[in-house]
Amino acid sequence: MKCRVLVDATTHIGALDRRCYGQFIEHLGECIYGGIWVGKDSKIPNEKGFRLDVLQAVKELKPPLVRWPGGNFASGYHWRDGVGPVSQRPKRYDMAWGAEEPNHFGTGEFLEWCRLVGAEPFIVVNAGNGTPEEAAQWVEYCNSAGGTYYASLRREYGHDKPYGVKLWGIGNELWGEWQIGFCKDGAECARRTVEFANEMRKVDPSIELVAVGCEDPEWNIEMVKGAGKYFDYLSIHFYDFNNKPYRELVAVPLSVEQKLRDVNSLIQAIRRKYGIKREIRIAFDEWNVWYPEAKEPLLTQVTSVKDAIFTAGMLNMLQRLCNIVPISNFAQTVNVLPLIIASSDGRMVLTPQYLVFKMYCNNRGSSVVRTLVDTDLYKSNETGEYVPYVDVSSTISEDDKVLYAYALNRSENDSVELQVHLKGFQPKSCFHYFVSGGSVEDKNTFENPNKVKIEEVKVKLTSDVINIELKPHSINILAFYD
Repeated sequence: MKCRVLVDATTHIGALDRRCYGQFIEHLGECIYGGIWVGKDSKIPNEKGFRLDVLQAVKELKPPLVRWPGGNFASGYHWRDGVGPVSQRPKRYDMAWGAEEPNHFGTGEFLEWCRLVGAEPFIVVNAGNGTPEEAAQWVEYCNSAGGTYYASLRREYGHDKPYGVKLWGIGNELWGEWQIGFCKDGAECARRTVEFANEMRKVDPSIELVAVGCEDPEWNIEMVKGAGKYFDYLSIHFYDFNNKPYRELVAVPLSVEQKLRDVNSLIQAIRRKYGIKREIRIAFDEWNVWYPEAKEPLLTQVTSVKDAIFTAGMLNMLQRLCNIVPISNFAQTVNVLPLIIASSDGRMVLTPQYLVFKMYCNNRGSSVVRTLVDTDLYKSNETGEYVPYVDVSSTISEDDKVLYAYALNRSENDSVELQVHLKGFQPKSCFHYFVSGGSVEDKNTFENPNKVKIEEVKVKLTSDVINIELKPHSINILAFYD
């Protein structure tokens, strides 16, 4: 196949919020215990109890944002159980997942791990069986510089300066009956959101708040109508549970893109109708594929190249939606529907999905620029829509010195001759990074951990038009340097 692409470096679509490449960790399965945290006395190499190989692998992702402690777990989590001397913390029954929670990993551990990996923290408060007062006290513990009780308690537990947590979520999926303290409708959730936001902001008026939304337009109407003056982002989650054929799976990001555009249009219409001046954008703070093999309590799965194609399609989609979806969190980073698989015997595997995040997070600009693609199409049997075989988005660095093109070849069997035309940018050099594999089912395992890997070639620049071969089922990043 042949494909022509125009990347217009002179036309900026919008600023790319680095938080769109965010991660999510939850007290579920072996994500925290055994994945993030093994304890200081573990035989597995660790730094202050944090599993060292996982810590290093996450650092290499340069995650801009990490959401914690849930997820469903947040709906029954009481933060005071997870602060202070570890030996004095109570073991609790986690009603959300039917597990025992030792509380060895709490607020201090999470915020220290964020510091070590270089990520901004995103804390979700318990709006299930928790109270607005409890949430406000958590904000005080993390952010207050004063001499009040919870700020003093933080100092007593070894952290003198405020942590300065900017982003807070008010509950998780409160529309679902699997949540502790779920809401019967959007109006009830809106009222609850107002109560939490009111008390949390009285402690720290500068925080940003994420409220619970969903794909149900009636719920979102009630949330924006009743609480839109109080929150900054509406949360939307998406999992593909259906174990689709390859061609259908890699087309999913296009339908998700339309869903998010529809949610944004609804939000803005309700803001106009009810005169809500506060800007509201979308936090797409849980998303992934979820295969039948991923069952409770561990929710483990081993994903392959086809899932990497899906993941790259989602990241391209998020770049295009930079003006309406600044926040996104992949669910989850370690062991649960994972990017990283870490075993109890000390071994670790990086999935093809991990490789996609590593490529994107290490090659990202600060602005999204206009990109036009002329490519062959195929028809999706599920949606009836036509799907472009080649998907491209582009970003440019703040100093306009580096231009990135993210090119996805959805074709399972055919390579693509990609012809790239650049407007307003004259590159002196170009590097091509890509992930492909022998087939869409290729995956990395403990037995063969490097079957799928990131490859790199230097591109010869001989004319104004750049010609690149995209391998079948491949994710590609072209980095052009001025």
